Amino acid sequence: MARGSPELLEPASSAGFGVDVHEIRERESGGPSALLGGLAAELRTGLRNAAERMPGTELVPGFAVGDTSLVSEDLDEAMLASSLTHLTAVSGANCALVVGAISWVLAGLGAGRRLRPLLAAAALGLFVTVVGPDASVQRAAVMAAVILVSGFGGKRANALPALGLAMLVLLLADPWQALQPGFALSVVATAGILLMAAPIADRLRSLVRLPAAFALPVSVALAAQLACGPLLLLLQPGIPAVGVVANAIAAPAAPLGTGLGLVSALLLQTAPALGDVALFCAGLPARWVAATARVSAELPAGRWHWPGGWNGALLLVACQTALLLAWALRHGHIGLPGGARATRRRPWRAAPHVPLRVRLASTALSGLGLGTIAAITLLAPSAARLSVPHDWAVVACDVGQGDGLLLRDPDLPDEVMLVDTGDDPALIGACLERFGVDRIALAVLSHDDGDHVGALPALLDRIDAALIAPAVRGEETARREVVRRLEAAQIPYRIGRRGLRSSGAAGPAWEVLAPAAGRAPPDTNSASLVMRVAVGRARVLLLGDTGAEEQRELLRSGTELAAEVIKVAHHGSRDQDPGLPAAVGAEWALVSVGTGNGYGHPVPETLAALVDVGARPLRTDLHGSIALVALAGGGLEPWVERAEGDASEARP
Repeated sequence: MARGSPELLEPASSAGFGVDVHEIRERESGGPSALLGGLAAELRTGLRNAAERMPGTELVPGFAVGDTSLVSEDLDEAMLASSLTHLTAVSGANCALVVGAISWVLAGLGAGRRLRPLLAAAALGLFVTVVGPDASVQRAAVMAAVILVSGFGGKRANALPALGLAMLVLLLADPWQALQPGFALSVVATAGILLMAAPIADRLRSLVRLPAAFALPVSVALAAQLACGPLLLLLQPGIPAVGVVANAIAAPAAPLGTGLGLVSALLLQTAPALGDVALFCAGLPARWVAATARVSAELPAGRWHWPGGWNGALLLVACQTALLLAWALRHGHIGLPGGARATRRRPWRAAPHVPLRVRLASTALSGLGLGTIAAITLLAPSAARLSVPHDWAVVACDVGQGDGLLLRDPDLPDEVMLVDTGDDPALIGACLERFGVDRIALAVLSHDDGDHVGALPALLDRIDAALIAPAVRGEETARREVVRRLEAAQIPYRIGRRGLRSSGAAGPAWEVLAPAAGRAPPDTNSASLVMRVAVGRARVLLLGDTGAEEQRELLRSGTELAAEVIKVAHHGSRDQDPGLPAAVGAEWALVSVGTGNGYGHPVPETLAALVDVGARPLRTDLHGSIALVALAGGGLEPWVERAEGDASEARP
């Protein structure tokens, strides 16, 4: 029993009100639902605890009951990069496995045609109870139930109407699911598999002589990728090309891991020794999937360049439509206006006739679709890399609402300092690739906020050494997430304090100006490292997310602050000391800020204070990634990814 107070939920929540729980009391007795819920919790907990004790089985609870709490962050990132995350989230494949396995066993035991669907539906209900009411599980369970009911009535089961009815039932129960990406991806992937998997498998078997055992997994992965591609671009730019291969390799192992994991969960409650044996066996396909994810994530060109957002999604839909129309024309499924149409292939008939007009139209559509895809995935990235300056000294990467800066001495182009990572691995990775950065001599993590260190795990294999902010008041250094990540990756690090300087090692010369040693800052922003870095003849002042109080203390300390470039603190927020820009005297002011951010950054007052002392603001929300190029006679010249807003003012 729980006690609490009601609170109004967000408009897009699944309910109008929720309960802020203040107290939970265990009830002495409960009905059948409480008993069943407790048994389901014991099955999930037992499997998780056993997998925690047995190395190599961390994916098994995810396969069997959707519990991914044991999956390490690096494995989770590898699963995401290789498009295998869905294997650890219980969905339609798991429901199909349960229904199919129960039906097969019942058929072997001689159960009748009407009894099998009833018992399979009961098993499906128990499985959903154990797993929990996840949206994808609900969708798959409702669809499977509709198919079972249609089979019970003696009619041929039809998956597409079942999918439509499942969508209708779930949206009537919770209309806000229509706004959830997971729901849309689940439905679209299922529809794509139902419509395209079988024809693709037939083509793979007939054209490339691929054995049926391999053709089906490849066709399922390819059908799901084609269907979900435009929606995925709304969430993240780029096409995960490696996902099709990774799924084809890993998908056959997932059902085996799921089945053995479910058997293990049941046996662990009654015969723990046998449950451990089943869990060990389930760990073998789990290791296969994990190895596939890690290898696939490291493959070159695993993610193809493609613009994100609605423009990218519509462009991909247009290319796919052009190719689909070309195929339909070529095989006689549709004709041209005026009646020109290819004859369809028929058994024991002459070879199909394709009129010249149809061949020309089909070739034009194929060339348009394939040419556009090649231009965007191959030519556009190459042109982008060629367009950037190669003698840059400072780069403000466009990482959204966060910080990610590259600094180097142009005379030592391979010794690069990275200051913060932003929170999007794809954005910071694209910036590093575009500006030709493979290794990072020193990673400076100005403070521990997610918009400054969130993408660190994706860069650990490139970093040689790190400099981090001090721990805040009441925090143990060893417990900090940043520290644990660096230590796990065996990256040497130092904690920055005022007076710490570069020791002549590789990379630009730098000095930490704040915070002072001997006291713990009260919060992460005030713990931000303030540094001055020499990049050739120019100096860069980095302010992290410091506020007016920290900036006033910096001014009172009498520290030399003069620099040619200033990285504006806290994305141009209002919390700035108005006297700092004059003390710095910078020519260029870099504002790393996200487009349309909800904070109103940068505020006009902060920009005006910079302009009043002669600094020229450059903003990543307007200009994209920004580079400052060292001139032969001294000074810096800006290069911007896109010329918008104040870009004209950025020209000397």
